[in-house]
Amino acid sequence: MTRPHVVSPAELSSLSDLEFIARTTVEGLRQGLHRSPFHGYSAEFAQYRHYRPGDDLKHVDWKLFGRSDRLYTRQFRETTNLSALLVLDASASMAYPEAPAEGVAPASKFLVARAATAALAALVIDQGDTAGVAAQGRDGVTYLPSRSGRHHLHAILAALARLSPGGAAPVSEVLRHAVARLGRRGLVVVLSDFYDEPASTDEVRRLARMGHEVVVVHVLSPEEVDLPETREVELEDLESGATRVVDPREIRAAYRTAVSAFERRVERAVIAEGLDYLSIRSDRPLPEALRAFLLRRRARGAA
Repeated sequence: MTRPHVVSPAELSSLSDLEFIARTTVEGLRQGLHRSPFHGYSAEFAQYRHYRPGDDLKHVDWKLFGRSDRLYTRQFRETTNLSALLVLDASASMAYPEAPAEGVAPASKFLVARAATAALAALVIDQGDTAGVAAQGRDGVTYLPSRSGRHHLHAILAALARLSPGGAAPVSEVLRHAVARLGRRGLVVVLSDFYDEPASTDEVRRLARMGHEVVVVHVLSPEEVDLPETREVELEDLESGATRVVDPREIRAAYRTAVSAFERRVERAVIAEGLDYLSIRSDRPLPEALRAFLLRRRARGAA
């Protein structure tokens, strides 16, 4: 299958030797790579519990009975498949920086976040799990439920290719509506500039406390983080249309301080819940950022 519109073959191949494994237990419908919250009698040993009438005697630990004179049943942790939902912020603010009238256009936050969404969806589905996508852009709501298989991956990539950023729908609202359709606990990846913070981080916190594993991918452009050195410019809010003339030389120091504080708030809110936070700049190589992130998860024993 060719995937040229939203993510390059090079970006996909750089991740092909990795897996996106849930760090927490997930509820699944079949056996797979990830730990299930349900206990059975196969796979990885989990714990002992007192024997109950009706338990299969073949799972009684008779050696332990000989030492303790009490009956215990061995329980094992079953593995299951992962259900992932990728929530992509497609509001107008993600279209920054806009393409210039002439010359080579820098990658916008949306293009980078969309490529990351496609790469992670492909990774999840290629490892035999299920993935879905939710977004709300210029043309309304895009929602594909979490499913498996190459045909579904093709549908995800086609939907992402058609998606254009626009409107002012906050990612917190998209996230809330999309997750309401999930039938079980799983992995939710949110890719956004988080300009509706704290509403978005409050929603992340709520999902984590519902039992979902949430990964936050915070996408910003270098021009947003550090104002360019130039004379007076007219700035426009891409979502409200409001404009303001400013001299970057006069506000640069205060602006840097405010943006740094904003990034720290988002990161602290995520890490406080024990969740993964990944910061991405739109001018830096996406494969390197995703690969480093996945390797860090694996190093922490995400199995």
